[in-house]
Amino acid sequence: MKSWKFGGLAAIVVIAAASFWWFQTQDMTGSDEAQTATGGAGNNGRGNGGPGSGPGGRGQGASLVVVRPVVDAIINDRLKAVGNGTALASVSVVPLSSGLLTDVLVKSGQRVSKGDILALLDDDEQSLARDRAARTAENAAVEEARLAKLYRTRTTTEAELIRTRADLADANLALREAELALARRKIAAPIDGIVGLVAVDSGNYVTTQSEIVTIDNRETIVLEFWVPERFANQIAVGQPIEATAQSNPSRVHHGLITGISSRVESDSRTLPVEAQLDNSDDRLRPGMSFNLTLAFNGETYPAVDPLAIQWDSTGSFVWRIRDDKAERIPVQIIQRNPESVLVSSELVAGDDVVTEGLLTLRPGAQVRIQGAARGNPDRQGPDNRAPAGENTASADKAATGAARP
Repeated sequence: MKSWKFGGLAAIVVIAAASFWWFQTQDMTGSDEAQTATGGAGNNGRGNGGPGSGPGGRGQGASLVVVRPVVDAIINDRLKAVGNGTALASVSVVPLSSGLLTDVLVKSGQRVSKGDILALLDDDEQSLARDRAARTAENAAVEEARLAKLYRTRTTTEAELIRTRADLADANLALREAELALARRKIAAPIDGIVGLVAVDSGNYVTTQSEIVTIDNRETIVLEFWVPERFANQIAVGQPIEATAQSNPSRVHHGLITGISSRVESDSRTLPVEAQLDNSDDRLRPGMSFNLTLAFNGETYPAVDPLAIQWDSTGSFVWRIRDDKAERIPVQIIQRNPESVLVSSELVAGDDVVTEGLLTLRPGAQVRIQGAARGNPDRQGPDNRAPAGENTASADKAATGAARP
C-alpha cells in the first residue's frame, strides 16, 4: 500500500515538471517570432551600429542648444530726480518802524524796481523832529563861523572854538538821525521783482513784525534737488540739465547746475544740488515741482539673457559657446532688468551664451546651435534661421527638451 502511494506521488511530480517545461518552450518560441517580425524597425532605431546606439540606448550626439548674443549695456548714464523751484530772490517786506499806514501804493502782480515806494507810514512827528534838528544844526554852524573869525583876530580862545565845532558836529549827527527816522516812514522795495499778495490796507497799524507784501524775482528759477551719493563724483557745476514742470510736462526747460553741497547728507545718503532755469517769459512760478533729467557718461557692462544665468555652490555662471563647444564662464551680477542681466565677467559683445538646453552641458561638451545653417554651425543669426513658416523653432525646442536629462 505504501509503495503504491509513493509511486503515485512520483508520477504526479513527473507530470508537473513535464508540463512546466512545455509551457516554457512555447513562451520562448513566441518571443523569438515577435522579435523576428519587428527586427527591421529595431535595427533602424536602436540596433547595433545605428545612429542612436549607445549605453542604455541613449544617443551620444552633440546637444542641441539655443543661444543668444551678448550685448553691451550702459548703466548710470541718466539720472531722474524731483526738484522744487524757488525764486532767484524772494523777500517779505516789513516796515523798519511802527506806525499807522497812510497809503499803500502797489497792487498784487505789479512789477517794481529796487527803491520804489510800496507804502507810507504817518510821519508828522518825524518831520517835526527833522526840522528841529535842521534848525539846531544851522545855528551851530553860524556860531562856529563866528568864533572862527574871532579866533583869527585873537579875541577868543582856542578852547571856545573847539567846543563850538563839537556842538556843530553833534547837531549834524542829530539832523542825520532825524532824517533817517523820517525816511523809514516810507516802505521801499529792497529788490526788483513782482509783488505778491498785499497783506495790509491803509489805516492798519503795523509793527516791525508785520508783513506788508512779498516780492519775488522770478526771472530765473532756482531748482533744489537731491542726487544719490553714487553720483557725487560725476556731477559738476555747469553741467546741463533738462526739467519739466509737473504742471506742464510737455514743455522741456534747459538749465545749468550752479551749486553743489560740500557734503552728503548722512540721513538720506543724498547730495543737495542747485540748478537754474531761465524764466524770462515768466511761465514758471516759485514753488513748482519739477522732474529733472541729468546725463552722464555711464558705465558699460556685458548684458545677457536672464535665462542664461545659472548657479551652483561657487556662484553664478553662464555657458559660452565657442567652436561648437561649451565653456563655463563665471559672472558677477551687477543689475537685473526685465529683459537682460548686466554682469561683470570676461564676456564681450558678440559672444554666444546658452539660454536653453543648459542641463545637458558640461565643460568642453560638443553642441549644436538651434537655427544654425549646416555649413556654418558656429554662429546663429537671422540669416541662418529657417523661414518662420516652416515652424523650425518649435521643432528645435521640442528636440532640446528631449535632450535634457
